[in-house]
Amino acid sequence: MIYLLEGKEIYFLSKKKNALLSRKDLDPENIVSFDASVRSFSLSQALTYCNTISLFSENRAVVVNDPYFLNSGGEKTGKEKKNTMNNADLLEEYCKMPNDSSDLILVCYGYDADKRTREYKILEKYRGKTVDILTFSQKSPKELERYIDIELQKHQLRMTADALEEFKLRINGSTTMFHVALDSILLYGEKNLNLKDIEHLVYINPEVNHWKLGNAFIRRDTEGTFRALNECIEIEHMTYTNLIPVLASQIRGIYNSVVCNELGMGEEEIRRYTGRNYPSLDLRSAGRCSSRDLLERLSALADLDQEIKAGRIDEKNGFERYLLRYL
Repeated sequence: MIYLLEGKEIYFLSKKKNALLSRKDLDPENIVSFDASVRSFSLSQALTYCNTISLFSENRAVVVNDPYFLNSGGEKTGKEKKNTMNNADLLEEYCKMPNDSSDLILVCYGYDADKRTREYKILEKYRGKTVDILTFSQKSPKELERYIDIELQKHQLRMTADALEEFKLRINGSTTMFHVALDSILLYGEKNLNLKDIEHLVYINPEVNHWKLGNAFIRRDTEGTFRALNECIEIEHMTYTNLIPVLASQIRGIYNSVVCNELGMGEEEIRRYTGRNYPSLDLRSAGRCSSRDLLERLSALADLDQEIKAGRIDEKNGFERYLLRYL
């Protein structure tokens, strides 16, 4: 069988890969792995292994990790395009008649395979016949909420309201990040967790810090704004100039949710249109701020950027003065 494992949720992706490689009739000696992220990788060699008769057992698995020809990242030279065509031809030939004793496992860690490539179209062509394509996508916010509740109950973990809110922020909508955090909490051994426990145990994604900065600023939360600002500077070593586009991006995201809400869109529709995971939080942050108010803040931030670049104002004083103007 030929498997394509793809998607951003690497926790479940890895779990499926391990399950395929943990069959009782598959000896470790008959598992061969290739790093296919480099353009020196030879698909022909991998397929040769698929067709090799094993001396140890009847079954074999060939794992092709991060095949470059299914990854949209990175430009290819003319020569590499020629190789890609050869890869597609080789893949189609094998899809027509795969070795029943071998599993070919193509693994795209943390990304979806590029559906524009010839190789993907060939795999799709034989899907349900000799190919099984498994996509591990991120759960919707509601699905993840239910999943978190079930897992916490299963492990008899209880969190205070502020701890749970911080926990959900830090995993940033990712089931994989949830399980990484859950492992840390289980190792800690405490069943009742407060905010300080979560801050100590769960790694904070820089994107969450950025969201906190924008969220607190729009809500006119002075203490929260400067706490997030200090975390960005001390933990990420960002400069005030670097923070301007970060804050602008956060304001723009909230602005998009507010505009859609002003047009009468519901939460699910806003999520699909804007790509924002939690538009309800955007609207809660905005409070009474209209889209016009948010545009004014964006315009003032753009003016500040120009003033700093022209050397007419100190970046630290200018940025902090801008924050205090709207807090």
